Order: sequence, then structure tokens, then C-alpha cells
Amino acid sequence: MPNTRLNITLPTHIVDDIKALYGPRGLSQFLEEAAQEKLADLKKKAYRGLIEGYQSTADETVEVLKKIENAVTEKRDV
Repeated sequence: MPNTRLNITLPTHIVDDIKALYGPRGLSQFLEEAAQEKLADLKKKAYRGLIEGYQSTADETVEVLKKIENAVTEKRDV
């Protein structure tokens, strides 16, 4: 996968902590992993919100469909 070079500014203490854990050449690896984790979390929350939204309206949808079905059935019987 192609990479994009970025120029970013971070607080020195954060960079120092990352370098202490990952070494001086591990900054890019850490930032890539952190970005992937954050994106996965945001996507999961977005999908969860969509699913909860669908589930919250499911009962209402069933009731509306039943009313439509009853209305159509009554017109056929007339």
C-alpha cells in the first residue's frame, strides 16, 4: 500500500514517550497503529449507532406494515 509523507507537530513529551517505548525509528509505526485503532473504534461506534437506530424503529415498522396489510386485505374483501 502506498504511503503518504506527513509533517505533523506533537507535544515533545508525547514524542519522547513514544520513542522510549518504540525506539527512535518507531514513531511512524506507533502513529500508524494508533491511527488504525482509532479509525476502527470510530467505525465500530458508527455502525453500532446505525444498528441501534434500525432496531429502535423495527417494532414501529412492523406495526405500520401490519396496518398496511390490513388495509389492503380489507379493500380486497369489499
